[in-house]
Amino acid sequence: MTAPPADLFAGAAYYFARYQADYPPAMFDLLTENYLSGREPAVLLDLGCGTGQISVRLARFADEVVAVDPDQDMIDEARHYAAKYGAGNISFLTGKSEELPLDIGPFSLVTIAGAFHWMDRERVLKYLEKVAAHDCAVAVISRHRSNCSPDDWWLEQLAYTETFWGGFFPAGRVGIRPALEESNDVILARSAFSDIQDKSFPYEHHWNLDSLVGYILSTSKACPGVLGDRRPAFEAGLRSRLSAMSPTGAFIERGVASLLLAARP
Repeated sequence: MTAPPADLFAGAAYYFARYQADYPPAMFDLLTENYLSGREPAVLLDLGCGTGQISVRLARFADEVVAVDPDQDMIDEARHYAAKYGAGNISFLTGKSEELPLDIGPFSLVTIAGAFHWMDRERVLKYLEKVAAHDCAVAVISRHRSNCSPDDWWLEQLAYTETFWGGFFPAGRVGIRPALEESNDVILARSAFSDIQDKSFPYEHHWNLDSLVGYILSTSKACPGVLGDRRPAFEAGLRSRLSAMSPTGAFIERGVASLLLAARP
């Protein structure tokens, strides 16, 4: 895909740090037990780290962590999060995953959560061939929602957002989010990391109206810097639509955290 715009998540970091749902503990347990515990040294590379949801949580099981994101505001929030939890072994880099130096690593585990689709995936995997330990796994993490209640509000808010933009989702202030031509597992299967396991971890998260709106503002589809002066109209319409679905302001998100674990054969 073409490189995403620099303003893809403009204004999102504050909301991202406060309103993104946690990943299931069982997912972290699997990654820790299989790729960090007992490794000497245990070194983690977290690409598209955002505000540190993955890297900070795993840092206490690693000797060293390198966390990378192209958005400086995301990195700043991640630094605050790491400091709060005493994760002093994380080196934060502001930059693109496709343009990292070769003098880091070797890595025991590479995590990419909710970000692989924004990268030049094949270029990133070629880079990882050079910096990953021979028994390293590349963990591509995504969420798949289903049966959210009431009334599958997840699909409703997506439809509202797409209609608000005129029938598409934005990529930055002036771009349009492209459709992926190939899925992540197809890209991984063509790479050096072609031994793929697909793991799923069910989760349930409870929102109130304010926290749910905060979450939506953390996404590339509706972050404040992309909405600009249209934010009041967007938020008013969103709150009206969601309130009609749940007068009590209670929403349940159900889904799975999908973990593609890719290793060298």
